Amino acid sequence: MRITLSIICLFYFKSTFSQTLNPAAEKVKFAFDKLMADSSNKKMQANYIQAFPADTKTFLTVFQTTKFDQLYMDSYKYLELFERCGTNSPKEVIDKCIAIGKNLVWDADAVGQLQKLSVLVAVKNTNIFVDEYKMLDGSNQDNLISFYADVENYSAYKIYQDLIVKLKVLGETDISKKMEDAREKREKRNDH
Repeated sequence: MRITLSIICLFYFKSTFSQTLNPAAEKVKFAFDKLMADSSNKKMQANYIQAFPADTKTFLTVFQTTKFDQLYMDSYKYLELFERCGTNSPKEVIDKCIAIGKNLVWDADAVGQLQKLSVLVAVKNTNIFVDEYKMLDGSNQDNLISFYADVENYSAYKIYQDLIVKLKVLGETDISKKMEDAREKREKRNDH
């Protein structure tokens, strides 16, 4: 009797508290699961990149909802895999990072992780980053740089300086200056 009651309670709580993923989260999860089964498969990597959110609103509804549901709890796994896809498909990953990041404001968890991986992939593929960055209008360029610069501790954010250095080496002093100015502005804020 106790076992039967326990099983009934288990099914009740599982059905009550299980969540239904929104279509965008379901698409990402499906592509993630397929790629995890064969992580070297370039077609599955391309499918995962394609399934990954392409704009800020979708990114937030998949990975950073106000209810902490959807793929929030495991967002780090999805973002780590997305970053790894940047090895074989840097342009596609950078395109999505820029498309999402140009409208983001720093937050913890998935947003913060996306910030760091965006800068890291840009450091590894600075020429591609520059080309894609220059396609943005001035306002979106400024927003993206502000998002990348919004950290509390620059000594723990070496990749930001690495990107500035690589931009200077490429002669992209306008972009590197914007990044330095954004860092200086962020360091002067009261919440820093």
